[in-house]
Amino acid sequence: MKLLRIILVMLLVLMLVVAGGVTFLLFGVDPNTYKPELEKLARQNDLELKIDGDLSWSFFPNLAVQAGSSSLTATKEDTGIPDIKFREASLILDWRALLTRTVRLQAITLDGADIRTKTAAEAANVAALPGAAAATSDTQTGDLPFVLAIDEIALTDSRITVTSPDAPDRIFEQLNFTSTKLNLDGKPFAINLEFTTALPDQPTLQVALQSFVAVEASPQKLTLSDARLSVKGLDKLPLTLKFNADYEGDTDSLSVTDITGKLGSASITGAVNGAGLQTTPALQGELSLQNLILAELPMETPEGFKKVGISSTFAVSEKTVALSNLKLALDEFNATGNMTMQLQGTRQLAMKIEGNHLVLPATSETESTEQQAALLTPLLAPLALLEGGKGEVELSLASLTADNIRVDNLLLKLLANGKVVQVSELSGGIFGGTFKTTARADLGRATPTVNFTQNVAAIDLHKALVTLAEQGDIHGKLTMNFTGSSAGDNSDALLDNMNGNGDFSFSELQVDNINVEKSYCEMASLVEGRTLTGRTWPNHTTLQDMQGTIKWQDQQITLPGFTTGIGNMLVSGNGSAHLGRETYDMLIKANLRGDTTSETGCTIKSKSIQNRDIPFRCTGSFAENGGGSCLPDKQFINQLIQGKVQDLLKEKLFDKYLKQPSTATEEPSAIEEPSAVEEPSADKEPSADKESSTNKEPSADEEPSADKEPTDPKKQLIDEVLKGIFQ
Repeated sequence: MKLLRIILVMLLVLMLVVAGGVTFLLFGVDPNTYKPELEKLARQNDLELKIDGDLSWSFFPNLAVQAGSSSLTATKEDTGIPDIKFREASLILDWRALLTRTVRLQAITLDGADIRTKTAAEAANVAALPGAAAATSDTQTGDLPFVLAIDEIALTDSRITVTSPDAPDRIFEQLNFTSTKLNLDGKPFAINLEFTTALPDQPTLQVALQSFVAVEASPQKLTLSDARLSVKGLDKLPLTLKFNADYEGDTDSLSVTDITGKLGSASITGAVNGAGLQTTPALQGELSLQNLILAELPMETPEGFKKVGISSTFAVSEKTVALSNLKLALDEFNATGNMTMQLQGTRQLAMKIEGNHLVLPATSETESTEQQAALLTPLLAPLALLEGGKGEVELSLASLTADNIRVDNLLLKLLANGKVVQVSELSGGIFGGTFKTTARADLGRATPTVNFTQNVAAIDLHKALVTLAEQGDIHGKLTMNFTGSSAGDNSDALLDNMNGNGDFSFSELQVDNINVEKSYCEMASLVEGRTLTGRTWPNHTTLQDMQGTIKWQDQQITLPGFTTGIGNMLVSGNGSAHLGRETYDMLIKANLRGDTTSETGCTIKSKSIQNRDIPFRCTGSFAENGGGSCLPDKQFINQLIQGKVQDLLKEKLFDKYLKQPSTATEEPSAIEEPSAVEEPSADKEPSADKESSTNKEPSADEEPSADKEPTDPKKQLIDEVLKGIFQ
């Protein structure tokens, strides 16, 4: 106990001695006397240091000189030193050196610093501040030597502003930075950096970096080991990275290796090498982002897809952007490709993408259009960067399925030259056939113009109609060639201004649930007054190959003429459809060549039907809830009925009661049966009505004729009857 008491007394005496010595220094040495030394040291490094506030001593928690509001600026241009202002600075001294009457600056703390950089070199120097602070410098003033050997540096509640004449200022706020055991001997020391910043139209980001740093003065080298970077602020997409980095000051080159981390649910790997960072920056390397959940992205994404992955080798410079060995995964879809863009002079783009089977989820018509646009955006986005240059894009897919429509071997070749965009080929297989489209759009005119060609071959009509119209009664193959042009700056205007013409053909045509030959024979049997019996008809119609032409002008699609056949019947027709009024009008004619419709059909005896065009008119609307009909032409039916009524009336009525004598001297033969209206008389003179009928005066519309034959009273009466019927 006695020994312990002695030790405590000795420690108390030592503390009093130290306290006494420090008290002498605090009251015997004015820290403002070191202002000239600090300003001199700054001038030796081409800096202007201005200390507006007073310097004062601080004893707790460290022996330090407190400096009020101050500023630091470069005295020469292009020195790479940014402008620095701070609210308060604490210059921590080595108290043991001070006891030997040597002022040794051991640590610096800046509070409320405002650092403004104007060049990349200045920004780089700010990043290298810990290494610069580790340098040792000696000077002598009055009786006390001054030693600058900073072991620690800290920034609290500070801000860094990176300015650029061509872009908005980038501001890093709430910046806190600490580093300990600073040295230039290549020995690692720890740093800790935190700040907040905001991207345009994005939420504020919180950034944190922890790493071990090694700095070598000669050769100039900065190494980050076991670096850990985190970025928070993007909803569902926090970023964490681990990496190692080396910067060679002599060659101005950077190497970032062993990159691993997470972006939301996605994993990140890669490596990056850079050169000429302060002169002509160029980066190259490889990056991989896998299994990114699309729902985590803060943007509209195609519905129905869950995750995406992308990896690529890249090279970026002021002259060129190149992506090679590009791999894209979208759920089960995989694609590979490459892209190169020349940035200097006339910009040039070359991009090629090859993929396997892409299936778009089923959506509504509006959502499908938006989804297709979202998927095409990454493909066409590089074209927007051409700025009037030249570009070539090629996309090929093993298949593309959208809304139950599958396109096999899809190929798109797109060329751009200035404001002219050309689709040199858009082709593929669809509905059992093939299609090929070419187009040229001139976007430089006040009203953009488009010219195009469309070719389809051997399209299966049954597959197409079942998929597109949920109607499967028609079978056959379609082949069509069409050339057109239009003008407009939106889809509605392009459709309204469409003009073009082409030709089409159908083969192996069959229409289910209707037998046109049977209907034709039934109509003929009615005309001939007989009944079809003992015959079984198939529940479909087989047509011969059909050919025709098509014309599209002023929202009206016209079929000037088409031909086909059913057995021995030749079928032809024409028609039109008006897109604006959403109506159609078709005239179809059937002509029986011979007296039988086909080998298995019926026999037609009526000469009024054989070798005569029998027209059918189809009219209606293809608008929503629109209707239509397809009936024999009214004019033809009127003529046909009129002829039959005439024959019937002549046979049953007029030939019996209105027979005229063949000659003037002919004696009446058999006395006709009396009518219900008038009793017959042998000596009765012809009535005035009959005489006037026989000697009818010419109408006002007719020219008199001396040799005109008298009108047949039977025919005249029939005409009057028919007029009454059909009115």
